[in-house]
Amino acid sequence: MSTRVNTLFPPFARIRQETPADADSRLRDLRSAWDPGRFAEEQICRLVRQVFWPGWPKPARHVVVCAVDQDANVAGICLNIGQTLARQVEGRVGVIEANLQTSEFEDVFGVKSASPDNGNGHVPLGDLSHQISNRLWLEPPASFWGEGTQDAAPQDVVVEQLRLQFDFAVVHAAPAACSSQALVLGHLCDGVILVLEAHSTHRAVAQTVKDTLIAAKVRVLGAVLSGRTFPVPETFYRRL
Repeated sequence: MSTRVNTLFPPFARIRQETPADADSRLRDLRSAWDPGRFAEEQICRLVRQVFWPGWPKPARHVVVCAVDQDANVAGICLNIGQTLARQVEGRVGVIEANLQTSEFEDVFGVKSASPDNGNGHVPLGDLSHQISNRLWLEPPASFWGEGTQDAAPQDVVVEQLRLQFDFAVVHAAPAACSSQALVLGHLCDGVILVLEAHSTHRAVAQTVKDTLIAAKVRVLGAVLSGRTFPVPETFYRRL
């Protein structure tokens, strides 16, 4: 995992040739010693340290997390980031579901996304919060966007409320290649973390998304590789 923009998608370096037998043996050794659960936890901890505290090139406090093109378990990644943050920092941490294209809020978080009592317009941020620990809260889409789109608060107003409500926030947005949501929210927040799905995210699409965000002056804070089922040497992983 890298949090520096210029190392997210660099050219591949020349790799020393090896025989198929050598490669198979090395892969078997890696698989036998690799614990995917522990590796994922280590990567989330590293991401939190590099992005949120102390942060590079400056600390980020309210960030957007989105897939490049396929939204696979990004809500779960957001929850993991929020839980890690809540253990390591002082202050209120919010995990906000802003992706209207998925029902992952209930599927991943295991809580019902209640509707506002009046069923009309935007609900003040925090009114529908689900507190899951001393420092961690979940916000459903209705709290972020409102039920009636014609009466919903402007996005800059909602993000300002977000900054006032939470010291740290992780906002799950729709895939960046399919929606402008990540670009808009990333510009209003402190930046974007991209999630690449192993075996399915194409390099060209990821490069286009990164270039579009940078052209819009959105900070690309880092990248997460999700869905990897086998170990990759650390020297390769650093090139993501």
